[in-house]
Amino acid sequence: MVLWWTALHVRLSVRRTGFAIWAFLALSGLGVGCFTVADNLYFQSRGYSTAVIGGLVAVFNIAVAVAEIPAAIVFDRRSYWLAIQLGNLTRTAALVLFFLSLGLVADVAAEALAGVGAAAMSGTSYAYVLNRLNGDPAQQRRALGRIAWLGAAASLLGGLVGAWSFSVSPRSIWLGGAVCMAVAGAALLLGHRGRGSGSSFAKGEVEPLRHYLRGLGVLAAHPRAWMSVIANAALVGPLILWQLRLGGSVIATVLLGFAVMKVAGVVGGRLIAGRRIPRGLLPLLIGGNAAAIAVFALAGNSIIVVASFGAHVVAHVAISVYCSAQFHEVVPDSRRAGASSVVSLLGSGLTALAAIAVGMLAEQSALAAVVPSLLLYGLVLAIAIGSGIRARRKAGGVRDTEEPALLLD
Repeated sequence: MVLWWTALHVRLSVRRTGFAIWAFLALSGLGVGCFTVADNLYFQSRGYSTAVIGGLVAVFNIAVAVAEIPAAIVFDRRSYWLAIQLGNLTRTAALVLFFLSLGLVADVAAEALAGVGAAAMSGTSYAYVLNRLNGDPAQQRRALGRIAWLGAAASLLGGLVGAWSFSVSPRSIWLGGAVCMAVAGAALLLGHRGRGSGSSFAKGEVEPLRHYLRGLGVLAAHPRAWMSVIANAALVGPLILWQLRLGGSVIATVLLGFAVMKVAGVVGGRLIAGRRIPRGLLPLLIGGNAAAIAVFALAGNSIIVVASFGAHVVAHVAISVYCSAQFHEVVPDSRRAGASSVVSLLGSGLTALAAIAVGMLAEQSALAAVVPSLLLYGLVLAIAIGSGIRARRKAGGVRDTEEPALLLD
């Protein structure tokens, strides 16, 4: 029912973008759900400490950071289809390596491969959709919201499969993910052939690489970019901890936490997908999010942990989509994938540092472990307020649409 409702709401976007990319996103989300429902529990069952698990998260994000710009160059300047397919193939190989369960060194290598694959298929998939819309900010915001809740709904279904397979054989969660990723690649391949090869290549005159990279540097310095970077990285604390906080419970409780997380992702995406944004929404979301994270870290009851985690995810998805949509308003189509990749690169680097800190702080207490996330969300709000004040002063009280002052409108 959830997937049917999701498909009903994306039908208008499908007309412009083609069915294949949405099938790819749904199947990829299904695959991600198969292993993210219990990946940290799997690592814990292997005897890895919280600090080691944080280190694995850091390896993944460092690999994402390294691969982001090369993947964006392939997308923006060569082939849309090729960048996404190469990323999907690499990530599938990483999941197979996890399934083989060869030891810590192999798991580190698999995290690196997964990071490279994620870099090539995450921002590029978003850019593939956005470049086929008419450039209207509200339509782009709705598309980003739909991508968020399509992924959440598909991942929820994948989580059901993953939880069952984890109870049978913990390492089988990786095999389920690999199969779904392979089917997603096949769906995109068939859709590519159906639409013709012309739809897979970058359109328009290709600017010199030096100018392209210089343009990405300008976008990377934009306050809206940094708001999106920091908002994405702020998730790291609760994301590492949620399975471990429920790890003493039966797998059904962990599955409940996963289901709440994914449903909350759908709600968060829908919250921002509307055309009008209420005044003061960003401070309200960040304040509520901070309260939810604190309860999540301090609560001793599993149901309260699950409920507060769900509230956090609703707020986080809404904040992330909001900041991303605002950033894409000032991004030209010719640098769409590159801009997404710059944000992902910077966010991955920041997440890698935060993941190491979270892993070390988690050895002390859950509350200490979420401090990095609380600080990062606070920094998002500080940048929004500071940028808005500077924009109004520069314009003499007249709002400048190229600055993020409207984030607080």
